Amino acid sequence: SSGINAEYGGMICKLGTSAGSAFGLSLLYAGLFIPLSFLTWYRMLYNAVRLDSSMRYMLFFFMYGFQIFVSGMAALGFSSGGFAGWITAFKTMEENKALGALGILVSMAWCANCLIAVYLIMQIHKTYRSTGQSMEKASGEFAASAGSNRNVAQAVLRSL
Repeated sequence: SSGINAEYGGMICKLGTSAGSAFGLSLLYAGLFIPLSFLTWYRMLYNAVRLDSSMRYMLFFFMYGFQIFVSGMAALGFSSGGFAGWITAFKTMEENKALGALGILVSMAWCANCLIAVYLIMQIHKTYRSTGQSMEKASGEFAASAGSNRNVAQAVLRSL
């Protein structure tokens, strides 16, 4: 995916500068993003489609929306955030032209990743709506699943 390639390119940009803590953050992100993306959006979408569950679609939309937000922040590239986006690319360009050019390529990859993610969530939302799913169904499914959970029911009874 372009986000993973952008992260590795961003690590190279960070390595060439004096931002050691940002480089450490970029290593952490590269190690966490792959397994977390599988758990937080791919698996949720698979289960939502397989089980035809409005609640699971809503969880997917929330988590994927967060990923779009993170991709947008990465495209901006705040220097203390560990991402090599536009801000970091132009700051690096002042020190090292080659790393700055790489930073611009990384920024474009993050922007492409963000735009593709927005397109995908719009397509998935169309599918979601075409199957008759709705927010009301999601809240009903949540209430039914929370009511059938013995721990949740006991917690509610204790709070009364």
